[in-house]
Amino acid sequence: MPPHFESPMWIADEAHRLTDGLFDPTVQPLWQALAEGRDVAGARRSVGWDRVKMRGNRVQLGAGQALTFNGIAQGFATDLVSDMLRERGFDQTLVNIGEHRGSGGPWRLGLTDPVHGRLAMRTIENMAVATSSPLATPLGAHGHIVHPVQTPHWSTVSVEAETATMADALSTGLALGDLELAERVRGAKGVHRITLIDPGGDLTTL
Repeated sequence: MPPHFESPMWIADEAHRLTDGLFDPTVQPLWQALAEGRDVAGARRSVGWDRVKMRGNRVQLGAGQALTFNGIAQGFATDLVSDMLRERGFDQTLVNIGEHRGSGGPWRLGLTDPVHGRLAMRTIENMAVATSSPLATPLGAHGHIVHPVQTPHWSTVSVEAETATMADALSTGLALGDLELAERVRGAKGVHRITLIDPGGDLTTL
């Protein structure tokens, strides 16, 4: 598989492990069934990152499986552009391709929830930040971040990490997780801060 496909695959694998399986790119059939108003029972059964096999430059999916990189691709694109600019000598940049990564800085960013509006400001320096809000893109009652068992726990999750790719994946998975999981992920290498906004608009910073 090409390097630009292989890299997010392995980062997705790590994010899957860190979030106890909540970040799972194999939810694509479930997402599509919900979007098209079809029966979701069969789609739920197809979800499972453990059935994705990566061997050398080959990827093998389980029966009925398909992948979505919606929860990681914007962060990956942000990192690619940020790294390209740095290689060309630009050491003061703020790249936003769906997620943010700042080289140099400091850079001030607003943290906004789709229901409650702007709730905080964040300053990053040589850091990335990714934010996931299930209801920012409506898809049924629970928004666009889907899982065969879990429904979103938080209205918004924002993760600050060394790369936008990992921040993007973790914010997606943590939107479905509880506070205990978020506290454990906060201790992972490269994760610097996690902000959680509950459905009532209360903000927790880890």
